[in-house]
Amino acid sequence: MHMEIKATAQLNDDETGALKALSAAVYPPKPGAAKNPSPIKWARPQWSVLLRNADSQLVSYVGALTRLGLCDNQECLIGGIGGVKTHPTQRGKGYAKVGIKQATDFLRRELGVDFSLLVCRADLMTYYQGLGWSAFAGDTLVRQNGSKTIFTWNKVMVKPAAKAEPQCAMLDLCGLPW
Repeated sequence: MHMEIKATAQLNDDETGALKALSAAVYPPKPGAAKNPSPIKWARPQWSVLLRNADSQLVSYVGALTRLGLCDNQECLIGGIGGVKTHPTQRGKGYAKVGIKQATDFLRRELGVDFSLLVCRADLMTYYQGLGWSAFAGDTLVRQNGSKTIFTWNKVMVKPAAKAEPQCAMLDLCGLPW
């Protein structure tokens, strides 16, 4: 396994193409379904964690970003994890686990985030809990269509970094979710 963290803006054409192919394998179009965009507008990652197999093929990806947010109106630096995907033929081999750990370590050590945050489907919460993440008990505000709204589309999970997990009642991401 080969792992690399790169600024997303610095991905070359081959890496961008491999990422598009990975996304198509993970999220194939449904037969007969019209191409509908996601009802949620997502933030673009600032960093990309690229995981390749022994044949140098991109088999897993984790996106990462930082954002100044508000925890009960107190400023905090949040490390965001999003866009986690592993090729269906490569699942169960630990690629995502390694990528998520490397991304959170990078956000904590190199960028000094207060804590990390991800959103996931309810059926993935146990997986992330096994990696040290906890469900966030408060409400999470995001921006959608130019206004603030409480995020209810997926579950919000947090992991401590420079500070403990946030205990606030209201966490404002001050932008799009990731």
